[in-house]
Amino acid sequence: MNVSHMLLRMARAGKIILPKRSSSKKRKTSKQQLTLTSDDHTLSVAGHLTDPDLVVESLCIYDQNQLLVCELMNYHASSTFFQFDFNPSHIQVLINHLSLHQDAHPEEDPSEEQSLTSETLLPSARFSLFLKYRKPLSVIPPETIEKWKENGLPSRSVITNESYVREITLGRFLRTTIPSPLSPLFDEAKQHRIFIYQDLKGNIRLLLNKEPIIKTRLQIDRIDKKRKHETQIEGKLFSRHSFLKKGQLILVHRETGERIFLPVDWFYDQEASQRRFGLYRYTYRTQIDWSVLQSEKRLHEGIYDSFMELTYEHRLTPRLVRLGRARYITRHLTTEITGRDETHTMHVTPYFTVGHRNLSFELSAFTNENYRYLEHMMTYAPIYRLFSDRNTWLIGERPYKAQDNGYHFFRFMREHHSDHPAYYVIDPNSPEYEKVAVLGNTLPFRSKEHIYHSFMASKFIGTHHADYLYPLRSPRFKKKMKADRIFIQHGVLGAKNMENQYGKYALSFETDLFLVSSERERRLVMQDMDYRQDEIRITGLSRFDTLLNGDTPVKRQILIIPTWRSWLQTPIQFLESEYFAQYSALLEHPRLHELAHKHELEILFCLHPNMQQYASHFEQFPVTVIHQGERDVQSLLKESLLLLTDYSSVAFDFSFLGRPVHYFQFDARRFIGPVGSHLDLAKELPGTISTTVDELLTDLEATAKRDFKMLPSYKERAAVFLKPTEHSYSEDIYQTILDYKQQRHFWEMVQTKESSLVLFRLFRRSRFYFPTMKIGYRLMKILPVQDNKIVFESGLGKQYGDSPRYIYEELRRLGGTHQVIWVHNKRLYLGDDHVNVIKRLSPSYFYHLATAKYWVNNQNFPHYITRRPETTYIQTWHGTPLKKMLFDLDEIHGRDAGYVERVTRSIQQWSVLLSPSSYATSIFKSAFQYEGSILESGYPRNDLFFTDTTKKIKDLRAQLNIASDKKVILYAPTFRDHHALGNGKFYFDYPFEFSRVAEAFGDDYVFLIRTHVLVTKKPNIPSEYREQFIDVTSYPDIQELYLLTDLLITDYSSVFFDFANLNRPILFYAYDLELYRDTLRGFYLNYQKDLPGPIIEDEQSFYEALATISSWSTDYQAKLDQFRETFCAKEDGHAANRVVRTYFLDESPLETAETTEGVYVTYPQKI
Repeated sequence: MNVSHMLLRMARAGKIILPKRSSSKKRKTSKQQLTLTSDDHTLSVAGHLTDPDLVVESLCIYDQNQLLVCELMNYHASSTFFQFDFNPSHIQVLINHLSLHQDAHPEEDPSEEQSLTSETLLPSARFSLFLKYRKPLSVIPPETIEKWKENGLPSRSVITNESYVREITLGRFLRTTIPSPLSPLFDEAKQHRIFIYQDLKGNIRLLLNKEPIIKTRLQIDRIDKKRKHETQIEGKLFSRHSFLKKGQLILVHRETGERIFLPVDWFYDQEASQRRFGLYRYTYRTQIDWSVLQSEKRLHEGIYDSFMELTYEHRLTPRLVRLGRARYITRHLTTEITGRDETHTMHVTPYFTVGHRNLSFELSAFTNENYRYLEHMMTYAPIYRLFSDRNTWLIGERPYKAQDNGYHFFRFMREHHSDHPAYYVIDPNSPEYEKVAVLGNTLPFRSKEHIYHSFMASKFIGTHHADYLYPLRSPRFKKKMKADRIFIQHGVLGAKNMENQYGKYALSFETDLFLVSSERERRLVMQDMDYRQDEIRITGLSRFDTLLNGDTPVKRQILIIPTWRSWLQTPIQFLESEYFAQYSALLEHPRLHELAHKHELEILFCLHPNMQQYASHFEQFPVTVIHQGERDVQSLLKESLLLLTDYSSVAFDFSFLGRPVHYFQFDARRFIGPVGSHLDLAKELPGTISTTVDELLTDLEATAKRDFKMLPSYKERAAVFLKPTEHSYSEDIYQTILDYKQQRHFWEMVQTKESSLVLFRLFRRSRFYFPTMKIGYRLMKILPVQDNKIVFESGLGKQYGDSPRYIYEELRRLGGTHQVIWVHNKRLYLGDDHVNVIKRLSPSYFYHLATAKYWVNNQNFPHYITRRPETTYIQTWHGTPLKKMLFDLDEIHGRDAGYVERVTRSIQQWSVLLSPSSYATSIFKSAFQYEGSILESGYPRNDLFFTDTTKKIKDLRAQLNIASDKKVILYAPTFRDHHALGNGKFYFDYPFEFSRVAEAFGDDYVFLIRTHVLVTKKPNIPSEYREQFIDVTSYPDIQELYLLTDLLITDYSSVFFDFANLNRPILFYAYDLELYRDTLRGFYLNYQKDLPGPIIEDEQSFYEALATISSWSTDYQAKLDQFRETFCAKEDGHAANRVVRTYFLDESPLETAETTEGVYVTYPQKI
């Protein structure tokens, strides 16, 4: 046992032996005890509250629109105890209510409920339950009553008859007991039924003619090696409202689908369940005896994924749930194990999948003789290496493959450098073995020769993980490997984000040299995957030599090659998937075959190797299905007329041939995932993107009308991803590998270890992180200032936009070579080698702030950051003020006591403040009490309005899926100070009904919603209106949204000052004007007289204004012209140019002048 494992075992033992630290915060609530029971005729809710001064009166049932359905009186009159019974008669009450309000049913919540059948006509809905209690005002402290008078009463409460009456949600009691599984309650006719259940938060709800979704979460606590051939797994099951009946472990072979069923011991954790609002919790234990399975011939080489098959009360169909969620300690204390019979040894390596950390087992079969030889070499390999020249290269792909870059490079080596000891690793049972064997130097996978050369090799050259070339992919074996790992890839990186699979910090991938095909891809690997420049080489791929040799005549055939889906790992998952449904719909569609018949095309369908087990399901369609090993993919590409794929990198290969590519991306949101693509798919992929079958067929027909010619714009895109070569791509790869010298950095080796990442995450979340960073920042200020470094930040690191963006882009346009640090919390690609993207508040954030010559921000840096005297801080601000700010306010709402002091410290750091007008300048001086320099020359972000934006508008419409004939309304309200959630965050209540807004503007408009950056909750747009309403809050740059906006609607936000530059109508919807003006903020302008558009103060008038846009939109043109002359006079399209030349290029001298208000303002001289 090594030291790290010993420490981890001690940590795990300490967690078990030592008592848990008691929490200093105990949950305070009057909700003490709740009990739920059921039988064939009754659902019963009973419990009590602890406050002796209150009386529980009733249980109120509300529908999804918060309309009261009925009220059940408490059986225990005048008591803190309560009991309510539901009987069959209440079902009819719910049904009658629904019939009266049938037009006002919100959509089903797919995370909570599902219909009993897909075609049910029964009325169905979800209902919320609230306890109503009464409390005398005389027992309520006077200070509480005063607080209510100032801030308003708590939600769902009133004061009546000298009593405080409130409704509280039924749920989240300190102890919730459910003695037996809750069964549904049926009406007398056995036609309708209701379920009572706990939702995700522990609140009690009713479902009529629906059943609650089963949400199961499994956790692994321990994986132990009980004996040499036995694995024991222990963990927990969280099944929410679902009572477990039985469960078993299933090991599913990933390729064949063969299943192994194993028993599991289950234990109900009653105490934990009661503490967690009655949500069911279980512990489990199961054992796997690998030697028994091996002796029974039930094991086969390959990967087994682990599942739990769970059967619940009142559910007929068992659920199959992936087994996973293991903590770091558990994962790293998981050990390898073997199963052995008379002839073979099966080596079992438990591991956790990259994406979701689910438990799988990789089984590697050896003859007993070869396994003994492997163990021998693991012990004595260092001695053998002393007598080896160590110049051996091992080349390959996956063990069963020889048709990709590995094979093409190996063939090149045998034909052009046959004297070099290069070997190809391949499974002798592979259908492609013979074509490699004829070249010589073939190593049968897991043979003694393979084992020996693995230990002696100097280079592993592979298209995937280097360990695919190892005879054993186990952690213990990997530590014995001393060769350089060369990643020659299996395709151009692009659509799918591969950082988790191939990134520098990916837990299961290691490489020393990363080969790419273009400058664009090199930047991608550096910026998205964190590799150093010396770890990347631009060589192209070996297969490109054959791909581009022009030796294959083109056939009239369409080649369809979709990539695989990581979430489709079982036949059931596949058959029920959208993937199978969409491709089935395409392959049987009459339009596809009419197109093929008309143009004499054959249709070939080839699944990804990871999906080949499902190929037989597509043989029912009139297409040619290509099975694994039947055809070489590259030859299929070379002979095809058109390629249809989804996200596969073969699209780039095909585009290099200058032929049309079509992308069918019906599941882009799920496939791309929350981390996003490496590319801007709409702008960089070399082909047309379709999201539906009909759209795809229309696009295919358009390509056919062009005689299957690739559009020039797509040829240009393709050229970006392939650097031409003077020799051959394989020769470039050979020379690159030959010249490569490994450079190992100790600190980087430490950083890339998972233990380091885990420790940093713990440190980052701890209370010690920010004090440490503050001390570190002060220490780093000793380092010299780098005169060429600029730190840009916009929107607290959430945006690439506003004036900082346009200053940066102007700097690059003028040829500035400054080192740029962009603070951005998500992925950001700028195509600039001089840009380093970092996360806000990361350690590097503090380092770059401490050493940069320039800071540029539209908000404030953290208040505890003090600027060095040598640093110039350009504060661009983020709007022309309408509402009063900071020191101009009599009272500040929604902020904590230290807010003003923090902001004041931040303001003191500014070197220069940008202002768009004399109006803004005087307000900035007053509101911020700012005495520093002000550069009054327009906002850089508004330069966009003075350029040709035709293409940008077209691209943005395509990105947001807005038809060219639709007009656009942008709704951009500000936040309300009294709607504070704490921590500088706010919520927003939408002052309209989506249905009535849609009805008012009809089919001619699309309504974009852009909430303030401080508002955290997204708008809940009903599903039936999601084509007419689009949430664009996350779009990084509102200036670009202005470009396609025909009408701006706002309230008190400063957005209209910028929008006025476009000379388009503005509507002000000020539904709470009196409150906002007189209590919350107040304004610098006369709101009623100075604004350049109509002001609407009530909801009905708002709908009427939307219905009559064309009649009033031109009535305010004169007022808008006057407004622009007053507030936009300095906007001329050159504001960013003036900033860059003045501060970064030292080309524009400054002049200072005194305004009529006595304010000194800095102006750049005319450029």
